[in-house]
Amino acid sequence: MAPAPLRADPSSGIPSGNTPSDSGGVASEGLLICGLGALGQACLERLQGFGVPLTGVDLHQPQWRSPELERDVEGHIVLGDMRQAAVLQRAGVERCRAVLLLSQDSQVNLEAALQVRLLNPDADVVVRASGQEQGLGQLLEQRLPRLAVVNPLMLTVAALAAALHPDATVTQLTPASGDSSVVLMEGAADASAGHQRLLRSRDPAVDGWCIGLRNRPGRANASTRRIERWRWQHLRSWEGWGWLRQRPYNRPVLWALVLVVATLGLGVALFSEGGRWQGGLVVTLGLLKGEYIDPLNLLTRASDLQLSFGLMYALLGTVLTSCLVAVILEQLLSNRLGLQRPQRPRRGSRQVLLLEPGDIAEPLTTLLGAEAIGVQCCGLQDGLSGVRQQLHRLRHTDLVGIAALSNNLLTNMQMVLEVQQHLPRARLAVLAHAMAASDQLGTLLGGIGVISGMDIAADAVVATAFGERVERVVRVRGVNRLVVRYQLSPGDPLTGLTVARLENGYDLNVLTLQRHRSGQVTAIPPLEWQVHAGDELTVLADLDSLRRVEAGRVAPPAWRVDLRVPPGRQDGFVVQQALARFLGLPPGRLQEWLDGTWHHTDPLDHDLAELLMQELQRYRIDCRLVPWQP
Repeated sequence: MAPAPLRADPSSGIPSGNTPSDSGGVASEGLLICGLGALGQACLERLQGFGVPLTGVDLHQPQWRSPELERDVEGHIVLGDMRQAAVLQRAGVERCRAVLLLSQDSQVNLEAALQVRLLNPDADVVVRASGQEQGLGQLLEQRLPRLAVVNPLMLTVAALAAALHPDATVTQLTPASGDSSVVLMEGAADASAGHQRLLRSRDPAVDGWCIGLRNRPGRANASTRRIERWRWQHLRSWEGWGWLRQRPYNRPVLWALVLVVATLGLGVALFSEGGRWQGGLVVTLGLLKGEYIDPLNLLTRASDLQLSFGLMYALLGTVLTSCLVAVILEQLLSNRLGLQRPQRPRRGSRQVLLLEPGDIAEPLTTLLGAEAIGVQCCGLQDGLSGVRQQLHRLRHTDLVGIAALSNNLLTNMQMVLEVQQHLPRARLAVLAHAMAASDQLGTLLGGIGVISGMDIAADAVVATAFGERVERVVRVRGVNRLVVRYQLSPGDPLTGLTVARLENGYDLNVLTLQRHRSGQVTAIPPLEWQVHAGDELTVLADLDSLRRVEAGRVAPPAWRVDLRVPPGRQDGFVVQQALARFLGLPPGRLQEWLDGTWHHTDPLDHDLAELLMQELQRYRIDCRLVPWQP
């Protein structure tokens, strides 16, 4: 007999879902978590707040992280191999809305995914996979519907890039299907002041939008309401020749150029005859080819000094020719054999050092490379001495950050603490693969960024379990934020709402909107736009926002605009159109608002009400923003 599903806490205010059937099976719309290691238990803790029945499967009795979690899930665990159909059936997989396969063995997860799809064709399946199995999982995503592959290590790339960036207040978000860059700014407000929403402003100096965070209306002060502009530090002016002085040149290259010019000048002066510098130049170049020849028969009449210099030039030409042939052969062999010598970082360039990066090096290099930050890698097999040698090689660069990414948390901490003594200004980050409360640990260690891959992956897995597609995970003031893609269906609770309703009602920050009919992608859509079935949204959310969407708990609008339009205005129809655009009413119904008396709107969201007031003030109409009192 299957265990009774784990019930949600009734005090959470979220419906507890369907009741179990008489046979004791798992109720419809339940969730099944297979693999109760560190990641599985972290997901289990987060899912308790969603109000859905939960059941777990593991091969052995799990080692619980907390006694409270063990007490809550007692009697709701099935022991057995998740790849066996009998074990999945005992857990009630046929009636689950989503199945999470989160064991540490990617092959086991993929085999179990095929078995789950055979038993339940309609469930959302989330598979944890890494390494070579991740490629197979991506191929299965294209073949099997409603299957998503999550790599916990790759999800931490964006968080690490933000932790290592020299400007800690900026996180760049580039939508996958859009052309504009969306920049998320961290304001100076206290992170504990409630949910943060976005301020929008078009910046002509940046190809995209500059977005600032502010607190919930009524809690923000004047400083947090201002939009802070941020311009890319690596953008430089290319007008005139000012950029030439800013470019850091390599000293050996400059000395080589000076030597070549001096050699040519001396050769022309020595081998010219009768003031014909052209002949001296030809002789000089002929000697520098590496052969002791006299193309113009000038050396036959030359002095002993000229003959000596001619021999020296011939020897120098032989050396130069040999070096040129060696370089050409090296390039040809490197291209043929696939070998490439690592390039020496440019002097003065911004660099980041990764200690024991593993598979995370390549995506992190791509992400930081877009910010003109180079990435250097170093293993920990030689210990601290090897790290010191690498730091010595990078002494001519601007080392802005160092990250220790090995599987041993204590080794990572030892390395960054040692490095901090030599580079106190560099940003330091430590990867904690399976540790919670990473923010408190980072504060305890003096500002070192401690990134918990388990917490980031758990947030992404939980969001994916409810049908959303997590593009990436970013960290804002130490809090994980999910960049989630929504594909709106006709029965979706978000369908028909305005962008302002999504942001104020569900605390979602809308980044892009793609219309179903036109296919056009709009970055930071206007607040008064409505979303319809078939549209695709990219939003910035946290787990609390996703819980509210799942439960349909939308916060009602709490503001209204009182206005008075003087009668007899020549632009009365234009005012009607402006009001209709923000209030969602036909312009004809607003004709009576032009009689010179005070009128008040229906409840509006704070952001939309502010925009309406700004529009009315442009037409010099008396208006005021007041809280809504039902």
